[in-house]
Amino acid sequence: GHYIGVHDFSDPETQEILIHDWRAPVSSLYYDFELGAAHFEAPTGTVHGTITGKRQYKIAGDRLEYMFDSALTIGDEVLQRELSQSADDRMKSIVATIQREQNEVIRNETAKVLILQGVAGSGKTSIALHRVAFLLYRFKDSLSSDNVMILSPNKVFGDYIANVLPELGEEQIAEIDFERIADRFLARVTEYETFSEQVIKLLDRPDDAAAERMRFKATAEFITRLDEWLAARADAEFTPRQIEQRNKRLPEDWVVDAFASSRGLPVFSRLDLLAESAAHRLRQEVLDKGGKWSAADSNGVRKQVRAMFPHKDAFALYTAFYQTPELKGMFKPLGRKKIEYADVFPLVYTMIKTSRQEGYGRIRHLLVDEMQDYTPLQYAVLRELFSCKMTILGDANQSVNPFSSSSLPVIRGIFPEADCLELCKSYRSTAEITDFAQHIARNDKLVPIGRHGLPPQIVSAHDAKSQTADILALIARHRRSEYRSLGIICKTVAQAEELHLALSAAGVDLTFLDYESTEFSAGTVITSAHIAKGLEFDTVIVPDVDDTNYANAMDKGMLYIACTRAMHELHLTHVGRLSPFLQFTVDPERSFDDVGPMTQEVSHQATPVG
Repeated sequence: GHYIGVHDFSDPETQEILIHDWRAPVSSLYYDFELGAAHFEAPTGTVHGTITGKRQYKIAGDRLEYMFDSALTIGDEVLQRELSQSADDRMKSIVATIQREQNEVIRNETAKVLILQGVAGSGKTSIALHRVAFLLYRFKDSLSSDNVMILSPNKVFGDYIANVLPELGEEQIAEIDFERIADRFLARVTEYETFSEQVIKLLDRPDDAAAERMRFKATAEFITRLDEWLAARADAEFTPRQIEQRNKRLPEDWVVDAFASSRGLPVFSRLDLLAESAAHRLRQEVLDKGGKWSAADSNGVRKQVRAMFPHKDAFALYTAFYQTPELKGMFKPLGRKKIEYADVFPLVYTMIKTSRQEGYGRIRHLLVDEMQDYTPLQYAVLRELFSCKMTILGDANQSVNPFSSSSLPVIRGIFPEADCLELCKSYRSTAEITDFAQHIARNDKLVPIGRHGLPPQIVSAHDAKSQTADILALIARHRRSEYRSLGIICKTVAQAEELHLALSAAGVDLTFLDYESTEFSAGTVITSAHIAKGLEFDTVIVPDVDDTNYANAMDKGMLYIACTRAMHELHLTHVGRLSPFLQFTVDPERSFDDVGPMTQEVSHQATPVG
């Protein structure tokens, strides 16, 4: 028999392996086969055999907690037992419960780019981290944690997943986010709106013109259009003239030939090369005649060359792109020196395409999470900066900004060579919570795992004060339950902040997470749906689910994200009319299938259910 664990363990005397690392070739037998004929790829070739039994042990602090035979893949019992546990501080390793379809993703060695579309609660992020651990193990001679980078949506999320890899025996790996990339390029160029500022603004007051600009810049056609325009600039707008410095001249013909010789390089690099080459020649002529040449002379040559091209830098070029009549109004600065978030990466892309930029050469594998929140142009920027293998993962159903989100086919368009996999099983929430979320945003591919719990509850209050009392009662109820973590998820950071003050005043100890937060904390957390993305809690409370707060497409996405953070219990509260997205709870005619009663009036003396 073979034993499998989180790490290798061998006899110090004989060096015989007593426990195999879960990533070793032999271990895939456990994840991929049921009883009967089985095989695995060993370094020496394919090994065939028969599996006669599979058994799972859980040992904690040198005590055997349970042991049972699991004839099927990772017996449902183990999965159920692990899933029904409380959400701890942070994301955990899933070595004990990796499923066959997850194992396939983790052990894919060949894909240059792997795109993983996974439903809410399918374990996408966990699988991606286990995939990194697998690749670091499999290619330990050529890949180390220094060569891997995670592009994550925010600092809180980075902290939340931080201990999975060390738990699997791998060091911390570097993190980056699009903010940092933007800052690297634009720090000295212009001020800019951040993604979170854009989201806050859109949630605060929908702006049709701004949405139109976002949509326009979030298409693959936009990249093609910008690319073609940039590529044509050198030929269309470079006007060669003779260069004269210290009475020495280089004729126009020489300038034409010198500029033509660098064709294929970015335009500003070509101008710099031309200036260098011209200054070098003229300096040589002047010195040969016994004259003097100073830095001011080189500068003079440079000025003359730059005057042959009408745009002084990438920023000027980018704004010029919008000067055509049909693009008027598509570029709208937020002030004299500040641009909209929708322009940030088109500008970065323009910089990359028009002058030489340093990429991330040492990175050999990039993990991109929340793929649906990035535009095709952001992927084009990644492709220019990272020439390495990538694992890109996300869920089209959980986009934060519907005007600029990318679906699997769109991302695939940028990486035509990619392998695409879909994970449809959802493990996080009970069947009742999953079904409830399905009514908010339907995903026909989603398959819930059959773990049951309380149906989600909607609590209606007469006024804001009694809604706060309802929330306090729900918090007290959670404190008496066996569950540990509680997430209070509001639509916006401003709403979360206001509720945080009210609950703190009532003596509740909770952690408020906003866009500045850098670490995740266990216990009771209050935050916005955008920041809660990727996190999970035993119990979730979603306040203010009325028809003015959750009204449009963007709100609907936020409501879906908020509800799918819950593992065991979900409570929604409101004052005034219920959001149209929750009308199915009142009017079964409007629902997709029959769901049990979910709306109930809760009196303040309500006895805790369950």
